[in-house]
Amino acid sequence: MIEDEKDRKISRLSIVETVVVILSITFFIRASNNMLQTSIPLLVRYDFNFTQTDVGIIAALSSAMTFITTALLNARLNSRSRRRAFILSNVIYTVVFIGFWGANYISIWVLAAIAGAVFGLMIPNLVTAAGLFKDTAVRERALSLYTLSLSLSLVAGPAVESYLLKFYPLRTVFILFVSFAASSTLLSPLIRFPEESRKMQKGNVLRNYGFRSAILNIVAYNVPFSMIVAFAGIYEKETFDISLSLVTLLFSFFFLSSFLSRLFLSIKPPRNIKLLMIVAMVMSTAGILLMVISTNISTFIVALVILGIPHGLTYPLSVLSIARSFDPGSRNVANSYFFSIMMAIGILLPLIGGPLIEFYGFKLTFGLILLFIVLVMLMLSLNFLAEKKMKDNSALVKTG
Repeated sequence: MIEDEKDRKISRLSIVETVVVILSITFFIRASNNMLQTSIPLLVRYDFNFTQTDVGIIAALSSAMTFITTALLNARLNSRSRRRAFILSNVIYTVVFIGFWGANYISIWVLAAIAGAVFGLMIPNLVTAAGLFKDTAVRERALSLYTLSLSLSLVAGPAVESYLLKFYPLRTVFILFVSFAASSTLLSPLIRFPEESRKMQKGNVLRNYGFRSAILNIVAYNVPFSMIVAFAGIYEKETFDISLSLVTLLFSFFFLSSFLSRLFLSIKPPRNIKLLMIVAMVMSTAGILLMVISTNISTFIVALVILGIPHGLTYPLSVLSIARSFDPGSRNVANSYFFSIMMAIGILLPLIGGPLIEFYGFKLTFGLILLFIVLVMLMLSLNFLAEKKMKDNSALVKTG
């Protein structure tokens, strides 16, 4: 009896240690990566005089490299190879920040590509590690905490950058963020990479209703989110004539709203994720509509705060949908395909959005995005109905 109690204490301690490591690395990687996503457009726009189309192309390049390493490499590597790739990626990621400090018109493209490539070998493995616990309650709480750490990092990154920009030029801030990447590198060998089943194929993943729901859910938000990250900062500065420090601070308001939404989910894991997916899409349409009609910076900030709520909800809901729909041995493949599709959106949207904003303006472009979200919401509802019909038919077969 004493030995059993001792084993349970060791097990609980192991779980806590594992979760702390995952959350810490997640925070350092995502805070620094978000800094790159929001600051590279500002750097190339105001240091190299890139056009809006050029800004879209470099953002798409980074996402394309993430897509390639996630879908074509990470999903195919065995456990040992993924661990080595994960640790090496953290090391390269640290060096990349130093490179941005001294970047020129040519090297900025190479650095953006490398940053995107190594990011694709880090984040999917973190979400897989967070979902490895056998106990369902522990697993879903760990996943909620993982997404909460993501959201906290997205608040901290712009807030720290905003403060630093009061004293240092934008280039120097890249050097100061080396500490984030270096911290992740030091912790990276502690992440667990257990062996997994390789039986799950792409076709099986795509036919899974839970996976389809996760994709439609994230698409409805990733479309406006990709555009906000790439172009909102430039729009705010040029429309409302605000400083770069205030531009990055506004991103913190957006991510603080997201953080509070994820904090709610971590305290009370959702039972009905389907209903929350629909609620998130409705809030996305409301936030974008307010953004489109805004005529001053105050209204624009309110729109960002509203949009932060569905941003906080959509990713954890998609992660939970995948965790509930796949066995542990198949989750790395499902997570890799899920993340690669997210990155595919990040490729297409800046490429399409850059020229659209350049020729038709920020507001008209987001008006079109509003219509797109309504269409995706309809598709998600149809997927829910198809899943319900499939389950009802399965129940009839069993009882018959």
